Amino acid sequence: MKNLVKILIIISIYSNAYASELVVENSYIRMMPANAKITAGYFIISNNSDEDMTLLNLKSDKFKSIEIHNTIKDGDVMKMVKQNSLVIPAKSQIEFKPMSYHLMLIGPKEDMPENKKINIIFEFINDKKLSAVFLVKKMQEGKNHDHSHHKKMEHNMGMMKNMKRPDYAYPIGVKGGKNMMAKKLSFQYKYGVMEMDCCKDGTSSVTESFIQGLGYSMTPLDMTMNMHMLSAMYAYSNKLTLMAMIPYIEKEMEMKMLTGMMAGKLHKTSSRGFGDLSIAGLYKLSNNSVLKLALSIPTGEYDEKDHNISGELQTLPYPMQIGSGTYDLTFGYSFQEIYDDWSYGFQANILERLDYNSKGWKYGDSREASAWVAKPINNLFSVSFGLDIEHKDNIKGRSPNRMTNTPTWNEYFHSHLSVTSNIGINFKLPNSNSRIGFQCGTPIYYDVNGPQMNPDFKCNIGFSRMM
Repeated sequence: MKNLVKILIIISIYSNAYASELVVENSYIRMMPANAKITAGYFIISNNSDEDMTLLNLKSDKFKSIEIHNTIKDGDVMKMVKQNSLVIPAKSQIEFKPMSYHLMLIGPKEDMPENKKINIIFEFINDKKLSAVFLVKKMQEGKNHDHSHHKKMEHNMGMMKNMKRPDYAYPIGVKGGKNMMAKKLSFQYKYGVMEMDCCKDGTSSVTESFIQGLGYSMTPLDMTMNMHMLSAMYAYSNKLTLMAMIPYIEKEMEMKMLTGMMAGKLHKTSSRGFGDLSIAGLYKLSNNSVLKLALSIPTGEYDEKDHNISGELQTLPYPMQIGSGTYDLTFGYSFQEIYDDWSYGFQANILERLDYNSKGWKYGDSREASAWVAKPINNLFSVSFGLDIEHKDNIKGRSPNRMTNTPTWNEYFHSHLSVTSNIGINFKLPNSNSRIGFQCGTPIYYDVNGPQMNPDFKCNIGFSRMM
């Protein structure tokens, strides 16, 4: 019993001696609304010892996690940087305050009313620990407590936390991008493939004899399109992000003769080249929603030629062209909500063709909508499920090189309404700002003004990196 008392006395003496080496004063937590997910903590820590002390971690049973952050100026932008550790030099003190070092207390487990006392454990190198009591206080706006600026910093903190999640990025098949933090630069490469079969009219499949009965001597059998999309994004500010995209497209179509001496003979045509350049601006309306305005510049070829079944060089039908030959505008809106363990979003785009190309025709206007839900599996992987809806108009005008032997040249056989189901995976590379996305989909409803080809499936895989 005497030995136990001695041990307790020694422990008490050691704890008091250590407590005098490190002292936490003026410790308080900023009071936030009841539904706030993040708040901030401030204090002064003094190291009265003769050696440096390294603070590694902080814990409290009232919060999911606590992080040390420092506010720094990067050009004209103030941003918070997480500190994995902090050295308190010997015989010195560090003040945690707004616009400097501060604690970010994440995920409060209960309400934090004014004057509530919160115990926080400081963990130092060599397993040393120190306990301190923080008082929840209202913070007044003013010189020493810039409420609006700190609120902005906390928003950035929340945004940075979400950016670490694999489901922060849209599924790779969703068009367009997201706003980034100011002065950030991002690059993306995306590869997409789509397979199409022939043919549908309305919602029903039709036979070759049906197409022949309409007066056509040739029919498409299938078509493959491969697209390599290169894009770059730059965040001019927290509100405005600029984006440029250009695709390299490869198409191949297999045709079949239905009449004449070559009836039954198969023939393939192909086209390839860079498509139309798109320049877009993304304007942040709120933490969840973004407006998009994009201008498509006609840099792609819209009078591609290849040899026909008789060996003659002829202009390829509309679906085989690489570009549009027209300036086009796209108006878009995106929304995304991120919760603790899942997220959802939707996007709508309206594309308007501004004029006819120099050959006297233009592709039809289109309207698209995408919706998805995503679930993180862990810190690196997430899975998503979604639907795409597209309504596209017929081609307007007529090419002077138009042929009448195949339905792919008929301007009235290009409108459709489609619904496609998708499944995707996002992978965030560990300890980096790089992501890989994969998504595949297949139509569950397709109504066409045909006969025309209908998609069999489509897949996209992409890589992005933010600088």
